Amino acid sequence: MGRLFSGGRLLGFLAGLIVLFIVAAVTLHNRAFRSSWPERAVRDVTSIVSEWLYTPTFQVETFFSRIKDLTALYQENSALQALAAKDATLQISLDQIKQANVQLQQMVGYRSTNPQYKLIAARVTGRSPLTWDSDITISVGRDAGVARDMPVLNQNGALVGRVTSASNLSSVVSLLTSSASADGVSASIINGKQATFGIVSGNAAAPNDLLMQFISQMSTTAHVGDLVVTSGLSTMYPRGILIGKVQSFQLDGTGITKSAVIAPAANFNAIDYVFVLVPGAGQVIP
Repeated sequence: MGRLFSGGRLLGFLAGLIVLFIVAAVTLHNRAFRSSWPERAVRDVTSIVSEWLYTPTFQVETFFSRIKDLTALYQENSALQALAAKDATLQISLDQIKQANVQLQQMVGYRSTNPQYKLIAARVTGRSPLTWDSDITISVGRDAGVARDMPVLNQNGALVGRVTSASNLSSVVSLLTSSASADGVSASIINGKQATFGIVSGNAAAPNDLLMQFISQMSTTAHVGDLVVTSGLSTMYPRGILIGKVQSFQLDGTGITKSAVIAPAANFNAIDYVFVLVPGAGQVIP
């Protein structure tokens, strides 16, 4: 045994063993990159079948995935629309509160600068579209001291109309713009000169304006832009309540009197809060 693996024989055996390992490794490596035609055919068929199955499966999966995305997008859009609608509603409510706050602040200011007058604050609770320019219902009545024919002012003290009927808890106010009423308001045009008198009533030809009639054609002191106030010649309205401003004059065709178109100081399309004025003897509204 010692002779068999001694000397050059041992070296030769080891060299041969190394060569054998190298040849085997090269052979296995080359075979890994080569396959027979049945193996290649199976592999091709498998690839085709896999592709044939994968494509529709992927499309179906994609279709349902897109439906899911669209559903989520629709739900999100609905939620956003609901939020937008809620935001719009809140904005409207906020605007209404702001408008009411402005009017209430104006009422407080008018009351504080006119402490000598008894003013009953009220809220407008009813106004029919059929009688929009004729009358309103307010939230105070006899229990609060309101009586028939008391003047009604807006939040800034401009004349709105008068009480025509009062129940315990509410009252009906006939507006100045009413053309159905035969009543008028004795008024005067003031400008620091001689006063010009006439009767103010609703203007059927222009519902947003007032008409001052029976102005003497001899009067030359009144001009466009002059203020119109209650004259005090009537026991119903104290002197000096602001009515509006002269817009234009026109002849009546009688040769005796003329008329004036008056722009009212009160906004009759936006009456939310009013004062009922309880007149006192000899009171004059500045």
